[in-house]
Amino acid sequence: MGEYFERRHFYREVLSIKRGFLSDSLTRAEVDSFASALTQTASRLISIEEVIKHHFSLTQVMRASDFSECLIPTICISLSAHGLEKDNFLYPLRDTCGCSFYWNVDIAFLGAVKEYLERQFLLRFWLTKQCQALFSLGKVECLLRGRNVKYLYDALIFSGEVSIFDISDKRFPGVCLLAVYGQNDGDRHVKYCAGMSYSGDVGEALEKALLELWQTYRFMDLFKSIGSDERKVEDDYLRYFMTCNEYGTYREITDYLVADGDDRETSLEFSLEVFLSVLNGLGVSGYFYSRRARINGVNCVFAKYVSPDLFLHMNNSKNINLRNSYSKSFESLIFSSRLNKMVPFP
Repeated sequence: MGEYFERRHFYREVLSIKRGFLSDSLTRAEVDSFASALTQTASRLISIEEVIKHHFSLTQVMRASDFSECLIPTICISLSAHGLEKDNFLYPLRDTCGCSFYWNVDIAFLGAVKEYLERQFLLRFWLTKQCQALFSLGKVECLLRGRNVKYLYDALIFSGEVSIFDISDKRFPGVCLLAVYGQNDGDRHVKYCAGMSYSGDVGEALEKALLELWQTYRFMDLFKSIGSDERKVEDDYLRYFMTCNEYGTYREITDYLVADGDDRETSLEFSLEVFLSVLNGLGVSGYFYSRRARINGVNCVFAKYVSPDLFLHMNNSKNINLRNSYSKSFESLIFSSRLNKMVPFP
């Protein structure tokens, strides 16, 4: 239900307050960051100078660094191109990365940052093949001991193959786990599926990753069993993910490397304050969009975190700001073969 309200808001209810230049309320460094990102996400060749001189529809946000107000392009927030036709070519591929919906503003902001970062970690893993670890069967069973999701895990490994990757970035608190399922039986409806979760607790992250995998698995299984047409799936990412339903996808994503070093920081508090401190230390400028609302008489908050210094969306195969502050540390490790194929995740 929350996902419905979230998507409805970001598709239909994000408003711009004026048209203007990036420099109307942003510093020169901020303008340069947006201009650099948008020259890469644009659907046609455009120079940084042209972006700087472009008149954007602008929406009010807050800087994550000090919560001061400023204006950024509405296309960085809205999922719809309606009313943004003059700007849409600069950022045509947009998704729900960094969007959140909660009843409390602090939790909404934390959820937005957490959701944004886990997708950064996923893209880094896909592009470089590097992870912190592949969990052993013994470790998974130990972490799931006493949790009901253990029965689901047992059923999945009885049916096919399951791999659990720690794709965390050691500079940030918590642990981000990617769970992938593979099945080599051509008669099965589901041959590849995936789920991911980012949490301050490794057991909780594992449980939620498996539940997310199962949620998508059930949809795919039902979809196939009733003979539905994949081409009619409206969500672009889900439609693409359905085309990845092959055991070969599982084999490809489990072709991995363990990152060098074993100095992961595990003592950092899993809090909004710490996340923002780490991002600031890495030179990442971010922005929070928020809007309060009431649903059935209950207060709620729609929020989105966005940063031109991070990957702006999840389709790494085209129109993405591949060169950014975050990717600098692993740019030389990216496999060119992975650049041409979008990460297989719903």
